[in-house]
Amino acid sequence: MRAAGEAQRRNEARARAPRALDAVADEVADLVIRRYSTSFGLASRLLAGDVRVHVRNVYAMVRVADELVDAPRPDGDAGQQALLLDGMHADVCAALRTGHSANLVVHAFARTARHCGIGADLVDPFFASMQMDLERAEHDAASFAEYVYGSAEVVGLMCLKAFLVDEPDPQARYVQLSEGARRLGAAFQKVNFLRDLAQDHDHLGRTYFPDFDITSFDEHDRDRLLDDIDADLAAAAVAVVELPSSSRRAVAAAHALFAELAQRLRDTPPSVIRTQRVRVPGPRKAQIIAQAVAKGGNVTMTAATRGKVCVVGGGIAGLATAALLAQDGWDVELLEQHAELGGRAGSWSAEGFRFDTGPSWYLMPDVFEHFFALMGTSAAEQLDLRLLDPGYRVFFEGHEQPLEVSAVRAENVARFEALEPGAGQALEAYLDSADEAYAMAVDHFLYTSFEEFTSLASRRVLLKGRRLAPLLLKSLESFVAARFDDPRIRQVLGYPAVFLGSSPDRVPALYHLMSRMDLADGVLYPQGGFSTLVDAVAGLAREAGATLRTQVEVTAVLTEPPTRRGARATVRGVSCRDASGQERVVEADVVVGSCDLHHLETRMLPAELQTYPERWWARRDPGPGAVLVMLGVRGELPELAHHTMFFTRDWAANFDDVFDARQVPDPASSYVCRPSATDPSVAPQGHENLFVLVPVPADVALGHGGVDGSGDAAVEQVADAAVAQVAAWAGVPDLADRVVVRRTVGPADFAADLNAWSGGALGPGHVLTQSAFFRAGNASTKVDGLLYAGSSTIPGIGLPMCLISAELVLKRLRGDRSTGRVAAPITKEAAR
Repeated sequence: MRAAGEAQRRNEARARAPRALDAVADEVADLVIRRYSTSFGLASRLLAGDVRVHVRNVYAMVRVADELVDAPRPDGDAGQQALLLDGMHADVCAALRTGHSANLVVHAFARTARHCGIGADLVDPFFASMQMDLERAEHDAASFAEYVYGSAEVVGLMCLKAFLVDEPDPQARYVQLSEGARRLGAAFQKVNFLRDLAQDHDHLGRTYFPDFDITSFDEHDRDRLLDDIDADLAAAAVAVVELPSSSRRAVAAAHALFAELAQRLRDTPPSVIRTQRVRVPGPRKAQIIAQAVAKGGNVTMTAATRGKVCVVGGGIAGLATAALLAQDGWDVELLEQHAELGGRAGSWSAEGFRFDTGPSWYLMPDVFEHFFALMGTSAAEQLDLRLLDPGYRVFFEGHEQPLEVSAVRAENVARFEALEPGAGQALEAYLDSADEAYAMAVDHFLYTSFEEFTSLASRRVLLKGRRLAPLLLKSLESFVAARFDDPRIRQVLGYPAVFLGSSPDRVPALYHLMSRMDLADGVLYPQGGFSTLVDAVAGLAREAGATLRTQVEVTAVLTEPPTRRGARATVRGVSCRDASGQERVVEADVVVGSCDLHHLETRMLPAELQTYPERWWARRDPGPGAVLVMLGVRGELPELAHHTMFFTRDWAANFDDVFDARQVPDPASSYVCRPSATDPSVAPQGHENLFVLVPVPADVALGHGGVDGSGDAAVEQVADAAVAQVAAWAGVPDLADRVVVRRTVGPADFAADLNAWSGGALGPGHVLTQSAFFRAGNASTKVDGLLYAGSSTIPGIGLPMCLISAELVLKRLRGDRSTGRVAAPITKEAAR
C-alpha cells in the first residue's frame, strides 16, 4: 500500500510539472508583450482569457525572432544572427512535434500552436521573412509581397487560428475569414513601415517599400502608400464583424487604432514622417479602446489597455493621482525629487520629536472618505482619526479670556450668543447657508474641470442664481460684518480665508461655506500625524500597481511637435536625473504635473509650449508666504489646545502688510498646533511638540530658516516674536527657556525645497479671479497629454482640494465632463 501511494504521488508530481512549466512560459510571454507593447498588443488585452493567452504566446515568439534580426551586432557579424535565427527556427519546429522547449517563449508558442492547429505552413514562411531581413536591404514588388506575407499576414493567420479554436467548425471559419486576417496583418505592417521610415533607413539600413527612395519621399508617395493601406483596412473590416465575440472587440479596437494612425500619417507632412515616428496620444488610444468596449460589452481594463502615465511630484495630489489612475487601469510611474514622499505634507524628526511640516487641519472629511471609497477602502480602515474637542482655542489681543470652539454646533451657537446677543440665532442661519453653499459647491463646482459650463446652467444653480451672485461679488468680510458686530466673532468667521491663501476682504463670500467644517462638522486629527495620511495614500497607490520613485528630479517635459497645421504638440514623457546624477528618459502617453505649476510651465517647457508663461503669472496672486517654527518644549503646556490661534486687534492691517505692503506684520497674528495634546507619539514623555505658523509675504528675500537659530535674520526675528507672543498671551512666561529643539522654515526654503512660486506656503490664493473656472485649468492648451494636479490648479489649495484635483485628472482621462463625483469604488474589472 505504501509503495502504491508513493507511485501515485510520483505520477501526480510528473503530471503537475508540465502544467507548472506551461504557466511559467505563459507568464514569460506576457512579460514580452508588455515590454514590447504596440497598438495591436494594447488592443489584445480586450481578448477573452484563453484567447488572450494564446495571442500573447504567438506575439512573444514573433517579437523575440524580430529582435534577433533587428538587434545591434556587437561584432558586426550578420552570420551570428543568422545562426541564432536558424537555431530558434529549429527549436520551434522541434517543439511543434514534442510540445516542449527549454526556451520558455518557444515552449509557450508550441503549446498554443499545438492546441490551435498552427503548423509549419505558417511557421516556415515567418522565419523565411526574418531571414530576408538579414539578406536584403531593399525589395522589389515580388520580394516585398513575400516579406509582408511571412512577417505579417501569417501572424494574422496564426491569431485567427487562436480566435477560432473553440468554434464548432474552425477550419470552415478559417477559410472564410483568412483573407481578412491576411489583409489586416498586412495593413498593420505597412503602417509600421511608414511610421519607421527613418529608423529602418538610418539605423538598420533597410527600405521595405518597392520602388521607393526616401530622399525624394513626397506627398504623392505618402498618399499612394496610404491608399494601399486603406484598401487593406477596408477588406479586413468585412471579416472583423464575423469574428467570435471572444475576439471581436480586440480586433475591432486594433483596427480602429491603426486606422487612426493611417489618418494621422495622411495628415502629416512627408518631411516630418521622414524624421519622426507618428503616434496616437495616450488619451486618444484610451478613447478608441473605450469605444470598442462600449460597442462590444464588458471586458477587463488593464494598465496595458490604458497606457503609461508619468506623475511628476510625490505630494498628496501626485500620490492620489497615481493611486486613482493605477486603480483605473493605467500603468503609473511617479517621480519625486526628494528622498521622502509628501511634498508640503512632510515631516521632520529630531531628538524624539516628530513634526508635521505642512498641513495640520483635517477638514472636509467627506472628501477624504470619498477618495478612500474610490480605492475600495475607508478612512477608518486607513487612519486612526480623533475628534478634537475643543476644535481650537482663540486668543484675542486685548481680551484676557480665549474663545473655545466646540466640536458640537449647539455649543458654538451658545458661545456666540454669550459674546453678542442675537449672534446665536444669526450663527444658525449662517451655518444653514454654509451647508447649502457647500452642497452646491460639491455638486456643481468642485468636481468639474469646467470643460463645459453645464455646472453653471443646471436648474438648481439657476434657481439659486439670485442668492449665488452676491456670494460671488461680495467679500467674505462684508458678508460676515452684515450679520455680526463683535470683532471676535468676525475674526473667527473670517479666518477660513487663511486656509484659502488669502484674506477675508479678498475672497468671495461664497467661501463662508468653510465655517460649516469647524463650527458644525468638527475638526479631526490622524494619530501619528499627517505623515500617516501620506503613507496611507502611497500604500494604496502601490497596491493598485503604481511605481513610486524618489530622489528623481524631472528636468523637462518631452514632446513631439505637431504633425499638421493647427494641431498641438504631443507629450512623449519626461527627462529626469537620479541621485547619482544619471540622466534618463521616462516615456509616457500622459504626463501629470502635480508639482508647482509655475515651475513646471516655466522651467520644464519651452516658451512656445507654455500655457501659463511668466506674463500670466505676473498678473496673479501667489498667496501668502509663511515662517514655520518647530519647537520641542520641556514640560506640559495645558494653556494651549491642539489648535490655537492668536489674533491681533487690527488684523486687517496684518493682511494688508502681507498682501499689499509685502512686509512682515508687527505684531503678527499666528497659529500654533500642539499635536502632543492628542498624540503622545510626537514628543518624548514630559515634553510638548509645537508647530507655529506666521503668515508673511510670499517673498524669497525674507530668507531661509535653520536649526537652533541658524536661519537668516529676518526669519529668526519672526520666530522669536511668535514665541514671545505665545508666551505673553497664553501665560507661559518661561516658554523660550524651555525650548530644547528648534527649527525654522522661511519662504526661501519653500522655493528651494518645493519649487514654490515666489516662496508661497500654500499656493495661489482664492481671490475671485483665481477661483473656479478663473483658476489655472488642469490640462495644457499647448501639449496634448499634459495634465495638472495639486494646489496650483483647480479646484484649489489644501489637502481636500488636492485629492479632488487627482479625481479631476481621472475624469478628464475618462472623458467624464459631469460635475459630480466618480462612482465608488473604482474596480479594474469595470468596463468603460
